Amino acid sequence: MPLIELQCLRAETAAETLRTSLSVLLARLYERDRGLDAAHLRVLVLRDDAAGQAGSAPPLSRDDEAGGFTITLSAPFVEQSLAGEPEHVLQLVHALHRELWRGELALAQAPAGEAAGDALAAQFAPIARLMLDEYRANRASAWSLPTGADLLLPHLLRLLDELPDASRRALADYRADGDLDTLTGLAMARLTHLMQTVAFSLGYLAGLQRSAADIAPELKAGIDASLIGREWPRIAALLAGAAAGEGDARALQMSMLATRIMAVLGSMGLHARTGDDGTVWMDVAATLH
Repeated sequence: MPLIELQCLRAETAAETLRTSLSVLLARLYERDRGLDAAHLRVLVLRDDAAGQAGSAPPLSRDDEAGGFTITLSAPFVEQSLAGEPEHVLQLVHALHRELWRGELALAQAPAGEAAGDALAAQFAPIARLMLDEYRANRASAWSLPTGADLLLPHLLRLLDELPDASRRALADYRADGDLDTLTGLAMARLTHLMQTVAFSLGYLAGLQRSAADIAPELKAGIDASLIGREWPRIAALLAGAAAGEGDARALQMSMLATRIMAVLGSMGLHARTGDDGTVWMDVAATLH
């Protein structure tokens, strides 16, 4: 089993309790999930300098190295979770499970090639790769989700509700000051966050073999009525295809995913195109869709 290293001062009894509890937790995860390789987690580190409370998003980080990775967790968070309500323990288990999968995928990852000479696909490839990473990790770790987890779908709906007005304000500022760089920067940042959230939710839904309508019909209705309504099933299919494929097959799916990402950007008021010199340009829409 991986080494559990406490980089924090604890009484010997408390330290041994932490090591034993985490060793048991990891053993059960590896026993249940045969897709994980225990040899890849080199060290699980506990430190005091990362804040966090039980029931909140767990503070953790991962450092990748040749052939493996190290995960660092907040010692106070682990202690509070282990001493808290059952759902707090389950949240800790799932957070660690998901990070183990992210580490596995990072080790196994081969570059997802883009179509040669396709400057537009290359421009949006980092977002597509981020989406695939999020989708695959969440799909693989979905079985350890605590019962009643919202899969970030309410957060996604809030983003979709707020985005049209935010995009209109950004376009109004651009028409006032003509600063296309600022408009493009804001739009790309919002697009990246939106697409990551979409992939996050779709990964969990795929892992649970459920749809948004299965979780709550009103969530599905909200997605259908939003600016990604038409793109939601297309993106779901492309992520599933990219996750299942390899080599050229995956590269094709990723190139098509980049096209769908550009379509979402168009709904936010910017259209990407390739100039005569091969440079990617942004055109501003007269109105939002």
